[in-house]
Amino acid sequence: MSESKLYTDILTAHSRGPTRLARLNAGMAYQGKVIERSPHRLILAPWYPVRLAPEGWSDLIGWTSIEQPSPFSGGGGYQKFAVFVGIEGKIGRARTTPEQDAFLETVRRMGGRAGVARSVEEAAIIINSP
Repeated sequence: MSESKLYTDILTAHSRGPTRLARLNAGMAYQGKVIERSPHRLILAPWYPVRLAPEGWSDLIGWTSIEQPSPFSGGGGYQKFAVFVGIEGKIGRARTTPEQDAFLETVRRMGGRAGVARSVEEAAIIINSP
């Protein structure tokens, strides 16, 4: 299975109901008017760089909705909260980078849910973790 297939499977399984996830690309891309295109060559003019997500950000990000007792309801009501979710998809023996580890740890430290998923089931565990 490729990482791309893993992302698609996780998005298909977990982007409905209380959870919404989206694919996030990191790095740099280039944009401009296409002057020449062949199977192995693309010429843009004028061209300019487009900065994507910062290095280390998770492949899949979004939120999951949780309900907790509302402190404003007098003890009987509940309030919904959106909790940030970051999932780093990896296949085989692939490892996270130090930047990815730092991002995942920051999300968890700030109250979000984050981790590495090698399957749809592992993504569910991350999303549903307390």
